[in-house]
Formats: sequence, C-alpha cells, structure tokens
Amino acid sequence: MSQGESNVLLKPALLLVGTVIAAVVVVFALNGVLAYLGIGAVGPAGPQADAPATPQANASGSGESAVAAGEGGVQKLPGTWPGEKWYSEDLREQEFDYKDPTAGEEVQFQPKQMNNSTLPDNEHRAELIRYGRDLFANTSNEMPENVGNDLSCANCHGGGDLPTTTGMVGQDIDMIPLVGTAAGYPEWTGRTQRMRDMRQRIMGCFLRSMNAPGAEEGVPEYDSREMQAMESYMVWLNKGTPSQRTPYWRHIEKPEGDEKVPVSEVNPVRGAELYLENCASCHGADGQGIEGQYPPLWGEGSYNDGAGMGRMYTSAGFIREAMPYGAGHTFSNWEDVQDVAGFMNAHKRPHLPRQPKDWAAAGAPDEGIYYNRTQQRLGYDMNPMTKKLMLAGMPIDDTEVTEEMIPEDTSRYDQPLRNESVDGSWQTTWIRTYEDVGNETATNQSATNETATNQSAITAQGAVTSAMEGDGDSRAAG
Repeated sequence: MSQGESNVLLKPALLLVGTVIAAVVVVFALNGVLAYLGIGAVGPAGPQADAPATPQANASGSGESAVAAGEGGVQKLPGTWPGEKWYSEDLREQEFDYKDPTAGEEVQFQPKQMNNSTLPDNEHRAELIRYGRDLFANTSNEMPENVGNDLSCANCHGGGDLPTTTGMVGQDIDMIPLVGTAAGYPEWTGRTQRMRDMRQRIMGCFLRSMNAPGAEEGVPEYDSREMQAMESYMVWLNKGTPSQRTPYWRHIEKPEGDEKVPVSEVNPVRGAELYLENCASCHGADGQGIEGQYPPLWGEGSYNDGAGMGRMYTSAGFIREAMPYGAGHTFSNWEDVQDVAGFMNAHKRPHLPRQPKDWAAAGAPDEGIYYNRTQQRLGYDMNPMTKKLMLAGMPIDDTEVTEEMIPEDTSRYDQPLRNESVDGSWQTTWIRTYEDVGNETATNQSATNETATNQSAITAQGAVTSAMEGDGDSRAAG
C-alpha cells in the first residue's frame, strides 16, 4: 500500500476515535451535572425504575442515596419502608379471627425439627437453645426456685413433656404457638404503659402465670442463663418465618361489640354447668387438673390474680380457640364461653402483691374482675363472679363442684346482683403463699388493710418490677 493510500484511510479512523472519545466525555460531564442536581443518571442503564419521582420523596423516610452496582449509576432507595404486616391475613378475615376453625384445610403447620441442620454452628448458642426448650417444656420442675405453682409454659403453648399435647413446645397449633412471635418484640404493654423486650415478657409470665412471688427466689434475673436460654429458644423458633410478618395466631381474639357480654351480666352459675359438661373431665370438678397432664385452673397451684388469664374476656378468647384440647371452637357461642370464663375466674387463687399497681393511670379494664378498682367502678365490693357463686351457695375454693350444687334456675344470675349481700370483700379470693418462702421480692404482709398491703408489696418488689413487667395484653398467659 502506498503512503497516499494510508493517509486516506487514517483520517476517517482518527475522526471516528475522536468522536467516540468526545461522546464519552460529554456523557460523563452530563451525568455529573445531573447527579449534582439530584435528577439521576443517563446512559445505557437509564433512570432507576424503583427510584422516587422527586428528590423530596427521598427525604420522607430512610431512603439515603446509594451508588448502584452499575457504572456511575445512582440508585435511590424507597422513601418509606413497610411496617409489620400479617401473613395468612385471609385467615383473620373470617368469623374466628384468631384461629379459624377451617384453617387446617388451608394451611399445614410444620413443626421445626431440632437438629444440626436447624441449630446454629456456634456450640454455645446451640446449647442455650436446647436448654431453653427444656425450660419451656417443664418449667415448674426445671426451675422450682422461680415457679410458685404447678404450671409450665407448655400448659398454654403446648408440646414439651405433656403427653396430651403434640410437637415441640411452642409449636402446637391447637394451643398458643410461639412460632414467629419473636419478631413482635419489643412491644408496647398497656398494663404498665411501657415498652418491653422479649426477656421482660418472659419474666412477666413468671411473675404472674407462674406465680414466682410464691417461689423461693422469685422472678429470675434479667441476665440469668435461664432468661438467655428461653429468649434464644424463642428466637430460634422465629428463624425461617417471613421478616416483619406477624403470624395470624399471634393475638387472642376477644369478644367485641354485640359479642361482649357486660361483666355484671356474665353468669358464672350457668358457667358451672357448662364447665362440668365440657371441662371437668380434664381439669377436674375441683379445678385442680391431672398432675403431669392437665393444669389446675384455680387454687394454690394455679396462676395468680395478676395474670392475663385472670381477665375474663382474655380467658374466654383462649378457651374458645383452644379448649377442649384438640377440639377448639367447641364453644362457638360467645355467651357460653364468657360464662365458663366467669366461673373459672370466680375462684380463689394466689394474690400478686404488686397487682394494685397495674394500670396505675387508666385503671384496670372491666374484664379485670380480680382488681379492686374495677370492682368499685362496677359497683361491687368484691369480684362480681365470686359474689354470684357465693349467692348461689357454690364453693369458690378447690371443693369439688357437683350438679346438685347448681340451682335449677340459673337465670337469676344473669342480673348484676350488686345490692345483694354476702360475707366477703376484695380479699375474699386471695390465697397468700408468700409469708413462709423467705422471698424478699415477694413479701406480702398479713395485714388486712389494703393500703398497708399494697405499700408493702410496692416497696418490696420495686427493684424487680423496674426491670420487667409482663402484661398479657397480646397473649393469654402473661
């Protein structure tokens, strides 16, 4: 090729290269200007599809700009993030919002197996999870120094060592599963008007459902190995559930609107009939259950009068959804189940010394029938359910109830009966289990004066309650 021919070909090539270089320079310069103005990048990647339309949207939430993986691109994160949502939400839109009676036809609950494939690699974490499972399954035997009655977590949450429940503790769909619930913490508790984390929630169950004040050492310490283990187990149960999604079984559905029978009209005498027909075969006509199988529902071995199950509508919701065991929704009628709950919570049980301090600002709700301020607000000088049983001549202790004790006509006890007289007071339902345990955090002086008793309880338990406080607003047992 001659020198003239080479020059002819070289000129177009140089022109093409120069044009490409100039175009690249222009694009980079333009991108810099657009990025400075907050408009976005141009080029092969184009505008980001997920970016907000205006820069103002970025300032409304946590959407700080982030450099995209593409060359020179700028990706803007969403200005708002979704909060907690229900999963299986359609199952909450049916008649039974907590656990739909036909849920088994739509979903299959698969209990998680505990093995090397599901446990963390860290041996210390894995050991805590295993220990936490043992504590949940058989709490009263594993932690007798912290449990003042005959209950274990499995009594409400299923599984464990109970021969009458299925699956690993907290995974029994017929009870109150704990699967997925760890995602809901920390949570707000209305009873003490504060936020609480998961350990504080568990400690609240010890204080109330497990009647820890009646045990030798009272409520376990926040940083104890036991609390770490139980928290670890609940977190492990939560692994694999959708992030920021609440399982549809997380909250107990209470009666609302026309379903809710006013407290003064609940009929515990009629509830006694229903109890003997549907509940006594497991829990006994005396309410003391069957050791190792079914828990006591009242008396010294049961939850105390500050527990969530002691609130009438809360316990009614649990009974309706989960009882009799394996045959939930047997009580389809809200009036029936509230009468049963009224009968169960008309009986004597351990008194929680710090109970009068609950709902300090707003006062206990109407369903809190063991609370003195509720009783006074409703026009009673004692638990209204207790008063009705006493008027009917029926026992409120662990004496066995028989059909012969129940009046033939129970309709009278649909009425408030506020003005009828019986020999009793707010303390009528109290069982004190605190005098002889040597537990400073649970001392309950034997004074009958309410003010003196409350002051003693508040002073003695101040250090404990400042660190925890269980509520039971969202769960039945706590």
